[in-house]
Amino acid sequence: MCSRTRIIGIRRTTAPFAFAQLLASLAPPAAAAADAVDAAQVRRALQRGVRAIKREQLPDGSWPARHHQGGETALATLALLQAGEPVDSPAVRAGLGYLRRVPDAYTYVVSLKILVFTQADPKRFRNEIQAAANWLVNAQHSSGLWHYTDTPTTFDHSNSQFALLALHAAANSGAKVPAAVWSKARRAVLASQNRDGGWSYRQAGESYGSMTAANVANLYILGATPATSQERGFRGGAAPNCGEYRSNRPLTHGLNWLGRHFAVDQNPLRGGQYLYYWLYGLERCGILSGRRYFGTHDWYRAGAAFLVRAQNADGSWGRGLVDSAFAVLFLAKGRKPLLIQKLEWSNDEAWTPDRHDVENLVAYIGDKLGESTAWQVVNLDAPLEEWLAAPLLYLQGHRFPDLSERQRGKLREFVEKGGTLLAEACCGRDEFRRGFESFITRTFPDQPLRALDAGHPLYSAHFDLPPAGLMGVDVGCRTSVIYSPNDLSCLWEQTDVPRLSEPAFQLGTNIAAFAVGRQALRDRLDVLKLPQSDAADAGPPPGGALRLAQVVYAGDWAPDAQALVHFAEFLRDQAQLDVITGYRPVPLDADDLYTCPVLYLTGHYAFRLSDRERAALAAHLRRGGFLLADACCGRAAFDESFRGLIAEAFPGERFERVPADHPLFRGEPGYRVERVGYKPALLAELPELDRPELWGLWLEGRLALVYSPHALGCGLDGHKCFNCRGLLDDDARRLAANIVLYTLTH
Repeated sequence: MCSRTRIIGIRRTTAPFAFAQLLASLAPPAAAAADAVDAAQVRRALQRGVRAIKREQLPDGSWPARHHQGGETALATLALLQAGEPVDSPAVRAGLGYLRRVPDAYTYVVSLKILVFTQADPKRFRNEIQAAANWLVNAQHSSGLWHYTDTPTTFDHSNSQFALLALHAAANSGAKVPAAVWSKARRAVLASQNRDGGWSYRQAGESYGSMTAANVANLYILGATPATSQERGFRGGAAPNCGEYRSNRPLTHGLNWLGRHFAVDQNPLRGGQYLYYWLYGLERCGILSGRRYFGTHDWYRAGAAFLVRAQNADGSWGRGLVDSAFAVLFLAKGRKPLLIQKLEWSNDEAWTPDRHDVENLVAYIGDKLGESTAWQVVNLDAPLEEWLAAPLLYLQGHRFPDLSERQRGKLREFVEKGGTLLAEACCGRDEFRRGFESFITRTFPDQPLRALDAGHPLYSAHFDLPPAGLMGVDVGCRTSVIYSPNDLSCLWEQTDVPRLSEPAFQLGTNIAAFAVGRQALRDRLDVLKLPQSDAADAGPPPGGALRLAQVVYAGDWAPDAQALVHFAEFLRDQAQLDVITGYRPVPLDADDLYTCPVLYLTGHYAFRLSDRERAALAAHLRRGGFLLADACCGRAAFDESFRGLIAEAFPGERFERVPADHPLFRGEPGYRVERVGYKPALLAELPELDRPELWGLWLEGRLALVYSPHALGCGLDGHKCFNCRGLLDDDARRLAANIVLYTLTH
C-alpha cells in the first residue's frame, strides 16, 4: 500500500558525477550473523579512527615513535591518506613534511615512506621515491629478501613484505627497479614456503596467518597468478591457445591455506599476537588477488564486522596507534565498490576462457582514472540482488550457455532493474554468436539487436573512439545489452598485444563508463533491496512514509525501471522526505488505489486505457489523488495518446500549461527552476529552449495532474539515454521533486 508523508525539510545540494569520480571468487553461502555490518557503520568507524589517529600527532608533524624514527609517522600518514584525508589537510601536510626529513635507515620506515609518497603525489615526491627505492635495492639480502637494515646478515618475511609492497608502488609510479630484484625475491619466497602451503617469519618455523598472507601478497606482486595463460599473440581475430592455463601450485597452495585457517578475531595459529598486522596482510591479499572470498569467507565483510565491534570507545583499536592505523587501512582499502561481475554460467571452465580479462580491465581503468574499483565472479544461480551489486554483468565464452526459461527471465529482469549485460564472443566464435542471437530473440522479442553506430554515446563515454563493431539491445530507452561479436577478452588477458590491446582497453573503459552513467557505484557492503511487488506490498509503509506508485497499463509502462527508485533516493537524501525507496507498480483498477496519493505514468509509445481504467483514474484524482506523467524520451506518440486520455477522462476540465510564475518553478517548496537545461537531441530541434514546460489539470481549483511532454524519467533514472528529448538529469530531479513537494503541501 501507499501512504502520505509529511515534509521534514528541504536541502538544496546537488553535485555532478563524472565517471572518473565514480570509480572510486566463487559465490559462497550468505554471511553469518557475526559478519553483519553495513556501509554506514564502516564509515562511522573510519571517521572515529581517523580522529583517534589525529589526536596523537605531535606539534612537529610526527607521531610518537616506539621503535625506529618515522615508522609510526609513516604508517599513520598512510592510514589517513587511504581513509580519504586530503593531501593538503594540516595533519597530512605536517606528516609529509616530517617524513621528508627522516633519513633512510630502516627497511620498515623506508618502505612506508615510499607507500606514503606514492599515495600522496608520486610526481611531487619522485626524487624521494627513487632515493628510497635505491636504498631498498641495495638493502636486499643475498637470499633475495630483506631484514631491518641495509647491511643484513639474515632475512625475514615481515620486512620483506613491506619492501616488496614499496618497490611495487615505486615501480608503478615510474621509479627504476632492476629486474634482478624481482627474480631474486621470487626465488626466495618460493624456497621458503612450508609443505602445508604457509610461511613463517623465517624459512624455518611453523606457518601462521600474517606471514602466509605476506607471502601470498608477495607472489602476486612478483607476477604470480593462480593459473598462467598460455595465450601468445593474436591472429585472425583470435588468440592461439585461448583457454589453456598452467596452474601455479605454490600460490594456489598459499591461497588454500588462508581459506582453511581463515579468522578475523585472531592471527591464525598465533592467537591474538599481531592481530591487526594480520588483518592488514589479509586485506593486501584480498586486494591483490581480486578475491572476495577465502574459502567460503567474505574476507572484507567479516573483517569489517569484527573491527566495528572491536573499536575502542575513543575510536582507536587494540593497544593504540599502530593497531589503529592497520585497522583504518583494512577498512579504507578493502571497501572498493564493485564495477563489474563476471557470470559463472557453467560448472567447468567454459564460462572463463580468459581468466584475467576483467582483472586486467579493472586495473587499467584504475590506472587511467586514478580511482580503484573491484570486480568479482557471480554465479548464474545467485539471487538477482547479488547480480545488481555491480552495474555491469559480463558474460563470455567460446559458446553461449544453454539457459533455462527461468535464467533467461532473470537476465531480462536484471536489465529491466537497471543493470547492463555485456556479452562477448571470445575469439569471435560463431557458436557463441548463434546462441546469443537466439537468446535475444527469445528473451527480448520486441527489442531487436542492432549495430551501435558512430553516434552512439558509448563511443564517447570516456575516450573518443571510432565505431568498434558493437551491437546492442535497447530496453526501454537505454542500451541495456551490449554485444561484441569480436574478441576483446584475449586482448585484455594478454594486456600487451601490439596495436590491439590499448584500443581494446579503451573500449572496455567506455563500456564501463556507459553502464555506470551518472549513478554512484554501490559500497560493497550495501545490500540491494529490490522494489517490492504489489503482492508483497501487503501493508502500509512504516511511520506513514510516502511510497511512490507507478501506473501499470497494457504497454510500455516501465521504460526506466529504476527511475522511481533513484528519484525516491533523491527525495530522501536531498529533499529530506520520509519516503520509501522501493516503489509500487499499481494497476489503475486496483481496489486499494486510494492508498497511493502520488502516481507516476510514463511510456514511449501510443497507448489506450480501458474504460474501467480511465474511470478509475478520474475518480482517484477527483478524490484527492495526484498524477505525475511524462513522455519518455519526449516521444510524440505517447504525447498524443496522453492528451487524448485527458480529453476523454476529464471532458471540459482545465488542462493547460502551468504558468511561468507558478510556485512550482519558484521552489515554494523546493528548488528554483525557472530555467532548466535540456539534452542535445532536444536542443538540436529547439535551440532556444531554456524554460520548463509543464501542463496541469485543475480539478475544483486543485492541481491534480502535472504532465511534461519532455522526458523527466530518463533524468530521474540517471542513465545515458541515446537521442533523449528531455531535461538534463539534475534539472529533471529538481523539477520532479518540486512537483511532489507541491502536491504534498497543497
